[in-house]
Amino acid sequence: MKTIKLLFLAILIPFISKADSFDDVIGFMKSSNSSSISKMMNTNVELTLIENEGMYSRQQAEMMIKNFFNQNPAKSIVIQHRGAAAQGAKYAIAVYESNGMKYRVYIFMKDAGNGLLIHELRFEKE
Repeated sequence: MKTIKLLFLAILIPFISKADSFDDVIGFMKSSNSSSISKMMNTNVELTLIENEGMYSRQQAEMMIKNFFNQNPAKSIVIQHRGAAAQGAKYAIAVYESNGMKYRVYIFMKDAGNGLLIHELRFEKE
C-alpha cells in the first residue's frame, strides 16, 4: 500500500508543482517584464490598452505594453477566473491594480503548433 501511495505522489507532484502559462504571464506583469510577455505571444497579437486597440506584431505589442507598465506599474494582479474554449484555447480574467486604478485584464491563449501562445491581451478600465 505504501508503494502505491509513493507511486501516486511521484506521478502527481510534477503536475501539481508546475505553474501554468497564465501564472507565468501574471508573474511577468507583476514585475513589468514586457520582454518575457512578448516571448509568450503569437507572431501577431490582438492588443487592447484601455482605448487603444488593434492587431500588432509581437515587437510592437511589446513596446506598447512596456509603455503601459511604465505609466501604470503593478501594485497587485490577481486572476479572477480561468477557463477553456473550443479547440484547446484557454483564457483568464484578472484584475490589475496600479496607482489607485483597476483594470480588467483578459488573456486569451491557444496552441499555435508549438504550445500555448497569447493571441489576445486586453487591459480595460473597470
